[in-house]
Amino acid sequence: MGKHWHTAHRWDLEWEDDVDILTLGNGVKVKVLYEDSETQHTDMLIKFPPGYTEPLHKHDASHSVIVLEGLQIAAGEPMRPGDYVWASGEEAHGPFEYPEGCTVFASFRGPSSQHRYPGSSAGDM
Repeated sequence: MGKHWHTAHRWDLEWEDDVDILTLGNGVKVKVLYEDSETQHTDMLIKFPPGYTEPLHKHDASHSVIVLEGLQIAAGEPMRPGDYVWASGEEAHGPFEYPEGCTVFASFRGPSSQHRYPGSSAGDM
């Protein structure tokens, strides 16, 4: 059934280099706020460095993303603080560009948030 109550304080958590969680690397950092393997639910903050491009990809989870700071360009559409994106993990989506850097809140529902794209350690699409 999962957890019934959980709190996390953004400033109490350290940014971690993304190696295994999203498999994006290259300066991307994450703070996992909540994770429940039973319900396959993970919430996190993701920080993208200026100039980063998240490639067209798939993963084994759908996700909702809210831009908190900066600019995200989602498949050509500018997204600013407060804007929302939802994507199915089953279909390829992206690319997502971060020309000035960006911090987002992301909520994943499914067995894995790891991104699959050509050259990814999580595998190809």
